[in-house]
Amino acid sequence: MPFFRGLTSKNLFSSASAVRRKKEKDCYLKNGSCVLEELLALCDGNCRIPIRYFTAIEIHNAMKHSKTKMDLADMSMVTGLLGNRPLIVRPSSYKLLNFHRDIAVTAQMSHLKNVLRLVGCCLEFEDPFMVYEHVEGISLSSLLYKKFNRDDQTRKWLSWGNRLRVAREVASAIVFLHTEFTTPIIHRNITPHNVIIDEKSGVAKILNFSLSISLPPGELEVQDEWVRGTLGYIAPEYEHQLIITQKTDVYSFGILLFQLLTGKDLYDIRAKVDLYHLLTNNSVDYYIKKDNVMDIADPIILEEHGIEIQQQLEDYLDLVKKCTALKGDDRPYMIHVARELCRIERCYRALTLALGQN
Repeated sequence: MPFFRGLTSKNLFSSASAVRRKKEKDCYLKNGSCVLEELLALCDGNCRIPIRYFTAIEIHNAMKHSKTKMDLADMSMVTGLLGNRPLIVRPSSYKLLNFHRDIAVTAQMSHLKNVLRLVGCCLEFEDPFMVYEHVEGISLSSLLYKKFNRDDQTRKWLSWGNRLRVAREVASAIVFLHTEFTTPIIHRNITPHNVIIDEKSGVAKILNFSLSISLPPGELEVQDEWVRGTLGYIAPEYEHQLIITQKTDVYSFGILLFQLLTGKDLYDIRAKVDLYHLLTNNSVDYYIKKDNVMDIADPIILEEHGIEIQQQLEDYLDLVKKCTALKGDDRPYMIHVARELCRIERCYRALTLALGQN
């Protein structure tokens, strides 16, 4: 499999017993063919980023000496040393996720600043392991919801300017997913859990393309067999009719935008609405219509700026409403969402310059 780098017959399976060696080889051949199939479907097998191959013993050693753990929605990632290099190792712990798809899509997007870069993978286990670049990261969900740990640095990350930048950076990665492949790829699981914030640079990086699906050539939609994704982020037409379009991701992204504005978990929001809106998956829409933007914005935003950014907050909330419209046809495409976020961010920068702030 030529898309793997650093793979030789000499070092492959060299440290295992005969029985284990056969099992690892069988897993490697099975998983490798699945990854290759995904790469061929995406890009005719021409991988943008070479995928380094790691052996099972290297992964065992990395996990054994792992130092920190990062919990996301459906996975647990650990940081450890592979050789002398710190990296993030992600086991495939959830059977419904397509890790072969994830490897292929991530490899094609790893040149982007706002995607967690895939370094390589290990295919010698029943389910593959993915190995990413090392970042001192925190999930966006932890950053937004763990209010008990909001020190000065955390509050800086949660400034209005940084929230706008995170929204724009996530949007840019989704736009790439929708526009830069042979056919659009729909992520299907855009949530704060699948966004990591680099604690050193503040850059937002998305990951977990394991539920992603390509639209058929020449088609604007595809129908699935059952619903996949995270409750509360699933577009109504997908939840009820199993129809997937680019607007499916727009809806999920709109929910993420709302959470960046309010700093609230969906469970907190859903707890405040009545049973009808809960059952119709329309709790955010109800919440938006019920309150003024200054009433629902995270207090940290208002402590920093207050009334002078009210127009920006209203424009932002208007974008949230458009993205979370019940009908897909009423939602904008991601490229238009990204442009509006850029406009709002430019307005914010102009305001801070006028106020003499950094």
